[in-house]
Amino acid sequence: MDALPDKDLSMLLRSLTTATLLLGALTAHATDALQGAWQLQSGESVDPHGAVVDYTSQKLAGSKVLADGRFAFTTTRDGAFWAGGSGTYRSEAGQYVETPLMASYPLEKGGSYTFRYTLEGDLWTLERWQGERRVEREVWQRVR
Repeated sequence: MDALPDKDLSMLLRSLTTATLLLGALTAHATDALQGAWQLQSGESVDPHGAVVDYTSQKLAGSKVLADGRFAFTTTRDGAFWAGGSGTYRSEAGQYVETPLMASYPLEKGGSYTFRYTLEGDLWTLERWQGERRVEREVWQRVR
């Protein structure tokens, strides 16, 4: 087999590198462990007055779907629509960032919400912090 000229070898290596990077980008979402359907199990948030509000006491229930870097969710309160939204998300190294593109509520500070998260089996726990204070916590169960 004849050796490739340096110019052709360089072009081949660049092409292979580009193909590898593109393949990685295209499959990144497909291997995302968060993809799928989720059902809200419990949660709490801090209201505008600083009080912690438990989702159970508010009769909140929710569903969320994540696929290919996109999310959509709906939340009901006592069986009636309460909130919903959809947009893009990204997750990396225990951090989950949701950026709603449509929402039934006013978006805070630029519209991106950053959460710390853990995934233990089919339980996904999200926590949103403002400084040293946790302002939101949600526990989701994967729907199989």
